Amino acid sequence: MEDPKREIPAQSRSWYRLDTSAKIYPALESPENTNVFRFSMTLREDVDEALLLEAMNAVRPRFPYFHVHLRTGFFWHYLERNDNPLLLWPETPYPCERLYPVYNNGFLYRVRVYRRRIAVEFSHILTDGSGGMEFLKTLTAQYLMMKGELSAFPDGIINPADTADPREYEDAFMRVLEIEKDRINKIPRQRTLFQPDPVFKMRGKLLPLGAFRIVTGTASVEDLKKIAKKFGLTITELLAALYTEALLHIQFRQQRNPRKYRPVGMEIPVNMRSLYPLPAMGNFSLFVVPRFEPRMITEFSDIGEILKNYMKQHICKEHLLSMSIDNCALGENPFIRHTPVFIKDMVIRYLSQTQGHAQFSGTISNLGAVQLPPEMEAHVEDMAFMLGPPTQTLTSCAVLGYKGEIRINFGRVAKDTPVERHMFRRLVELGAAVRLTSN
Repeated sequence: MEDPKREIPAQSRSWYRLDTSAKIYPALESPENTNVFRFSMTLREDVDEALLLEAMNAVRPRFPYFHVHLRTGFFWHYLERNDNPLLLWPETPYPCERLYPVYNNGFLYRVRVYRRRIAVEFSHILTDGSGGMEFLKTLTAQYLMMKGELSAFPDGIINPADTADPREYEDAFMRVLEIEKDRINKIPRQRTLFQPDPVFKMRGKLLPLGAFRIVTGTASVEDLKKIAKKFGLTITELLAALYTEALLHIQFRQQRNPRKYRPVGMEIPVNMRSLYPLPAMGNFSLFVVPRFEPRMITEFSDIGEILKNYMKQHICKEHLLSMSIDNCALGENPFIRHTPVFIKDMVIRYLSQTQGHAQFSGTISNLGAVQLPPEMEAHVEDMAFMLGPPTQTLTSCAVLGYKGEIRINFGRVAKDTPVERHMFRRLVELGAAVRLTSN
């Protein structure tokens, strides 16, 4: 095995370390917790499957760090180069199904096609939403090039003809600590990983194992901006507040005794690239978890005010750097580094069940507005973003903007839809025109 600290061209590397965030996912992956998320682009014409497979092979050398096996060493999991043939998968009724390496030639992502739609489903072991989106942009642009729809590769999209930048596959969190090395000792240390008391968890009848329902509400950006401005919120804050309001109402119905009310925690991922513009293609996101005490909420504006103040205090370099220091210190601890991997995995699973998932009642991830070059946008009619099955919270929400509209994708493993009904009904009441679709 080569020394990972020595500069080796990406295409020549035989293995890669897991980044700081990715280290937990091999221990948590299961049929219930797939740790898979999905992006898709819908074109204006049916996809030529043979040509798409050619495009997949054409972009493959540009992303060597995505074409890997997950391997298990004595102390750590790691990624090893995978030279197996790529596979193109048909669509199935349920997105974000578990990735079984034995059926997928060992790869940790898969490409699905259905009529005009190209979808890529990634394991979080490989990347986060931003990295996954960049890959899909490149794959779709390459397909359109090979189809003759584009005369040149668009600017602003990763070009398969280029060589991978070593910073794309380094551990971006460790790079942040290097950038901020003069500030690290000045940052107040705080316990940012766990909260002492558990939050409310919605109850409900579950769908059969493997079943996953999606309800998508599409509204105009302008409508949501007007509503958000009315409450002094961003669009992300507005949607997170409505999601929180839904969970509070559900708790009031499911728990009749006010003395037993628990706080509602909302997990909101934060893209660290907005603070540190690194070309990272691995995981480079943290999350904040604002908490809402039911007894302190009398109306929707209370939720919005609490959320707005929380986000202002926590979406800042000092707090997120403190979280990064905590996370990296945990992985670099000498005792932990030299603990066998099977013990690490057991501890991670235990902490995830007893501490990690106990922090939040729901998850909302907003990727923001996706911009494509005009020549490419002319051929891409629609886009979508989905999180994997939320077994711990029963629902989760993924948000993406494209062409002046926002797609609010709720995924659920519960039979009923109380959160979605509340969210979209409230948006309509507040003045948004919402179009609903479902799988």
